[in-house]
Amino acid sequence: MSKEQMEGVVRTVEALLGEAESLRAKCQRQSDDVRQLCDNLRSENRDLAERFAQAERDLTEVKRSVNELMDTKVAFEARERQVRKLSKQL
Repeated sequence: MSKEQMEGVVRTVEALLGEAESLRAKCQRQSDDVRQLCDNLRSENRDLAERFAQAERDLTEVKRSVNELMDTKVAFEARERQVRKLSKQL
């Protein structure tokens, strides 16, 4: 191999090494970005899970309150019927 050919090969190898280093740095940055996005998504997922659990607890409490109100309404209506019935008897 001639001296010029060797120098050409060396330049090509150096250029390839530079490109490889550039690609490695780019991949590292992208990996860091993806890692940060994953961390953000995990955090958001935990927050949403907590909010969902709280919403379920709130809904359970609302259902309990509605059931109590319905029971009270039914009892009140029964009393009203009883009062009307007694009122007619008088």
